[in-house]
Amino acid sequence: MALFLKNLRFNVELTQCSGKPIVSVEKGLMKDSKRNCRIRLLVKRLNQHRKKQATQVDILCNDIIASHRDFLNTVKTLTFAIEFHESLIGVRDLDNLFYTCACAIRNQIPDVSLAFFLSEVENFQVYAFDGGIPQNDQEHQFEQYFTNELVRAVTKANRTCGLDELLGMGLQISPAVLKDIWAVTIPVTEDGVAAGFILLYKTSPQSIETCQIELLSAVRRGLSRAIKACTSASQISK
Repeated sequence: MALFLKNLRFNVELTQCSGKPIVSVEKGLMKDSKRNCRIRLLVKRLNQHRKKQATQVDILCNDIIASHRDFLNTVKTLTFAIEFHESLIGVRDLDNLFYTCACAIRNQIPDVSLAFFLSEVENFQVYAFDGGIPQNDQEHQFEQYFTNELVRAVTKANRTCGLDELLGMGLQISPAVLKDIWAVTIPVTEDGVAAGFILLYKTSPQSIETCQIELLSAVRRGLSRAIKACTSASQISK
């Protein structure tokens, strides 16, 4: 019995000295570390995938919103064009024609002042409708700064022109007035031939939006035909 206990104690000491249990612990720690690395890698990939999906969803939502906005603008433009052309039915003279046009435009762009310029060989005609500007404020009646040369240049350009382009074409106006004015011209054209243009201007700091200009661009061909019809009717009546 004493010999058996002595051998058992020797085997235990030998096992402790051999370090086998320590190696097993190290292997277990290495396995846990590798497992944690794999988990972290999977979590990282999952987060990247979620981020990519979120970006794709944002792009899709923005595209849907933009498409919906474009659709609404298209519907609005079509509605305005239909109502605009219907309002011109039966109008036989230029005074009533431009007054009707001015009312339709002001329904879309409140407080805007506008003038219709018809270019002729030697001169031009202008039909002005000032909105929100006192009649005694002659300085801000913007249409008065358009000379015959400027009217011909704008008509020949046959495109939408802002203040910078008008100044480049020869517009002469004092800086004191210029700082208070926002203006744009829209050609009245049919089949590439301009009969004149519409001048829109405001003295308020809020400018006219691009979509509002596009509304008028959609009816300029119909307006050009109406002008020709009224001009012909006027000549016949004479």
